[in-house]
Amino acid sequence: MTHDLKAIGRRIATVRREMNLSQKDLAAKINISNNHLSNIETGKSAPGFATFLDICTILNADVTYIIGGDIYPSPDDATINRFKRKSPEDKMTIGRIIDIFPDMPVL
Repeated sequence: MTHDLKAIGRRIATVRREMNLSQKDLAAKINISNNHLSNIETGKSAPGFATFLDICTILNADVTYIIGGDIYPSPDDATINRFKRKSPEDKMTIGRIIDIFPDMPVL
């Protein structure tokens, strides 16, 4: 099975930008060089399994989305910004509500 590394890299870069993270910041958080992250985002190299999981975790990105594309509709910018402005307690409450519905897609 082959995967489109360029498409995977583009999705990683897109999610990273949506989170207002620079390549340098994300690379530091997952303990890789900025150059290596750049190569991942341009499809020049594939991340190792642990690095891939770290990227998805830091970006809070669904693995199936990063690998295969936009399977579920993405929330609009207004919804994302509303969530970002919530208090940590509210975010935990929202997380608990989402956990009640485990079969629903995570956006």
